[in-house]
Amino acid sequence: MATEKASTSDRTAIIALTRNGARMARALAGSINGEFTLFLDRRFHEEGDAAEVFDLPLRPVVEQAFAKYSHLILFLSAGASIRLLAPLLKSKQVDPAVVCVDDAGSFCVSLISGHVGGADKLAQEVARHIGATAVITSASHASGTLAVDLLGREFGWQLKADSNSVTRASAAVINGQPIGVWQSAGEPNWWPNETPLPENITVYSALDDLAASACAAALIITDTTEPLDTLLADKITVVYRPKSLVIGMGCRRGVPVGELEFLLAGTFEENGLAIECLSEISSAEIKRGEPGLEHLAERHGVPLTFYQGDELNEVFETNPSAITSKSERARRLVGVWGVAEPSALLTSGASELVVTRKNTSRATIAVARIDHSKK
Repeated sequence: MATEKASTSDRTAIIALTRNGARMARALAGSINGEFTLFLDRRFHEEGDAAEVFDLPLRPVVEQAFAKYSHLILFLSAGASIRLLAPLLKSKQVDPAVVCVDDAGSFCVSLISGHVGGADKLAQEVARHIGATAVITSASHASGTLAVDLLGREFGWQLKADSNSVTRASAAVINGQPIGVWQSAGEPNWWPNETPLPENITVYSALDDLAASACAAALIITDTTEPLDTLLADKITVVYRPKSLVIGMGCRRGVPVGELEFLLAGTFEENGLAIECLSEISSAEIKRGEPGLEHLAERHGVPLTFYQGDELNEVFETNPSAITSKSERARRLVGVWGVAEPSALLTSGASELVVTRKNTSRATIAVARIDHSKK
């Protein structure tokens, strides 16, 4: 098995204005992970510093960093930071995470985009590296409860709800109202095992039980598109889309990406599956370099995995009940009994398919749900 996957990294700007700030910024730059740029006031730049040097005023430096970086660490007081940042703020959905550190290095404050942008987590990381105290005022963090807008983010889950519903659900969680959670897909360890769930949050094994409950809000983790408006009409509903589905796909040489996209989209729509939940595409090693498959994976931002023929054929022996199509012709031509179904099963680790083999004249597809008990 071989996987093609593009990697991306967040960019952090570390900005220091004072002598003490420059000293702490250097130490931090030498210990944090990821891509970063160190910005130092020219007065406190030292030989050997791998830094961009600036002259006062500071405002243009902060404005440039705010536009280009996903995280900002300002060695500057909270008041001064706020005055510089205020004209730049748009919304927590797009603003970068910003933390500030006082000149004594005593406190590291999560200032902007604490939840969505990740400033709360960044403040804890910076504080750990420089020996400061992290100051985090987000209500869910302070009270040790679930953050509605962050649930599953570390796994790549997508939140599907309007901002009003998210705000109302978050308020219900913070205020101790009964909250129900129902999950049919995705990673099960979304809450840390060492900490019990808050008393007002209940996980339901059946959606109907949650619907019949007195819960004020329903947090639904699912990869299906079944309408919930009627069933949960009396509840604030927030839906999460986990990266839980994988597809196996085979195709003839030269099939364009549009034709493969049409097959993918149609299969998901017909079977009530959410395309946002696509996690991976897999095929046979003989299809490596096929432009249509490569472009399809790029469109959806997912890895593309290839299996050797013996790996695919083994599935027909070890799990024959899950396979619905075994082609003698394909075996003679390319050495495998089939591609779509066995590759989906191998990638997901599942023992059965969500959607069995579907085909057009030039391509095949099968869908499986990731079995997290084997991950």
